Amino acid sequence: MNNLLYLLILLLGAATYISAVWQMLSGSYSPSFFSRGVWFLLGINSFAGVLLGGGSKASTILAGALFLGNAVVFAVSYKKGSREFGLAEKISLALLVASTVTWLLLDAPFLGLVMSLVAHFIGGIPTIWRVAKRPHSEQAYHWYFFFSASILSIVASDGTSLKATVFPIYFASFDGLIILLANRRHFTKTK
Repeated sequence: MNNLLYLLILLLGAATYISAVWQMLSGSYSPSFFSRGVWFLLGINSFAGVLLGGGSKASTILAGALFLGNAVVFAVSYKKGSREFGLAEKISLALLVASTVTWLLLDAPFLGLVMSLVAHFIGGIPTIWRVAKRPHSEQAYHWYFFFSASILSIVASDGTSLKATVFPIYFASFDGLIILLANRRHFTKTK
């Protein structure tokens, strides 16, 4: 049963980034090249933190999908992305450097992972803010895929420690928030 869950996590993780690339190639999504570069580097740090920091097998598969997917989106954003580099990206980049240095100096991959997730959240604040103000600004499809993969990762981890599942718990929460904000227009009545 776990092997089926692992396969579903991998497929949903891949679908997340296939959807994002498809939207970029069709011109309906144009992420910042610099922002995607920071998220790619955070993906490396997160994958290493999950892999070496006691993450469950399901969490490791999910983090691997995030790492590879971010690499592809970063590469495509070179041609199809914008060139914005704002305050959130600067703070995320600084936290990325701090998490890497902390991890290397203290030999603490889990602490590096947590710092990477904080950096991810800060980097995601502009998206949260934009979707909160304009729900139509975000296509929620790729968020659904990674949210589902995150939930399956938690289920497949079968009651292991918080340390082993912090990665999918974070992404289930983050992506779930984006989904709720993007779809709240369906729940509110227009006057």
